[in-house]
Amino acid sequence: MERTAEVFDLPGDLVAGLPRVEITGCRELRMENHRGILAYGEDEIHISGGKMILKVRGAHLELKAMNAGELLITGEIAGVDFS
Repeated sequence: MERTAEVFDLPGDLVAGLPRVEITGCRELRMENHRGILAYGEDEIHISGGKMILKVRGAHLELKAMNAGELLITGEIAGVDFS
């Protein structure tokens, strides 16, 4: 897959289907290529990224939008852990 990404000059994460996380300040988190929500609460949300789990910690967290490929979390994001 890495070779394919190089040949076509594509980002490796896109070709491999890896999760892509974008955080805007401490108020918004977008994730592409997620595999679903594992746990949901106002202070913590766990998201499956396939081989990893993304744990979003904070206050007043809310899943604003979600479809098969992308999700949006808003609130006061205090930290993000990968495991």
